[in-house]
Amino acid sequence: MRFDTQRQRRTYGSKKKSGGKQLAAEEIEHESLDDAPVDIDKTEKHMQTRVDRFASELQATRVGRANPAILDHVRIKLKGSSVPLPELALVTVKDAQNLLVIPNDPEERSVIETAIRNADLGLNPRADKNAVVVPVPKSTKESRERLIKSLGLSAEQARVHVRKVRQDAMKHLKNSAKSSGMDKSTLRSWEKDVQAATDKHIDRIEQLLKAKSLEIR
Repeated sequence: MRFDTQRQRRTYGSKKKSGGKQLAAEEIEHESLDDAPVDIDKTEKHMQTRVDRFASELQATRVGRANPAILDHVRIKLKGSSVPLPELALVTVKDAQNLLVIPNDPEERSVIETAIRNADLGLNPRADKNAVVVPVPKSTKESRERLIKSLGLSAEQARVHVRKVRQDAMKHLKNSAKSSGMDKSTLRSWEKDVQAATDKHIDRIEQLLKAKSLEIR
């Protein structure tokens, strides 16, 4: 959804005068765009970027084939903290049935291998010099359900990101409204625009996940 330029002109442009006269139409439009309390286009762009990333992850997912995304949610316990595997190692495709995990620090190979084995993914990694090879078993009903569960976690991460963008936009909107003396009805109208953008992108995430889940099953 794009913000209503006409509404902005009425709300903000009409208050600006030069020498006691109304600004020219071009000047009013320029001022209204600059003074918009929140940039809906930019907000949507941030949301769409995260949705596109999730869509790309789904597109790269192949049932019964090695896919680095299946290890995205494996967490490694180090020095009392829990760290996502992708922050500690490079995960690549060795061949159609095997992933290759290359730790940034070779001394962490063993703990990474153990974490993958205990991640409830049905995987049985093995050490290979300073790396870890992760065989990906052929597709079964159980493995497909695990994959769908993993994609569900990725979908939630995408939703959280979209909601964070919404939260930031709403905060900026309220601050702008407070400093400009915006009336409540205009504020509610802008809030509806932000919420509509949020709902649209959350719905898109749900559609993508549903379609991929049906494909996997």
